[in-house]
Amino acid sequence: MKCKAVLGFLAVAALVGCGPGGESEGSKSPAAQPAPPISTAPQHETQGVIASVEGQVLTLDHDGASAAPLAAGRTVFQSYGDVLAEAPLEPGARVTFKFRKVAVGEGWELTEMRGR
Repeated sequence: MKCKAVLGFLAVAALVGCGPGGESEGSKSPAAQPAPPISTAPQHETQGVIASVEGQVLTLDHDGASAAPLAAGRTVFQSYGDVLAEAPLEPGARVTFKFRKVAVGEGWELTEMRGR
C-alpha cells in the first residue's frame, strides 16, 4: 500500500515538473524586452500646442526647428514616461519641448517637455 502511495506521489511530481516549456517570444514581459537604442543625435528646442495624446505618442502643432530640419506644422513624437511625468498632457496645452531624431528608423522623440 505504501509503495503505491509513493509511486503515485512520484508520478504526480514528475508531471508537475514537466509543465509548459520556456516562454515564447511573444509572452516575455516588457521588462525582459531589450531597451531601445539611445540616440546620439543632437537635441533641438521649440514650442507648440498638444494636438493629441495616445499612450506615449504625442502629436504636436509646433513652430519647427530649422537646425533639425523640421518645418513648422504637425508632427508625431515618441516619448517615454519620465518625459511625460510632469508635463501637461491635455490637448490644447501650450508646451516648450526638446526633441531629437530617433536612434533607429524614422521619426522624432521627445527628450523634455514642460508647460508654457
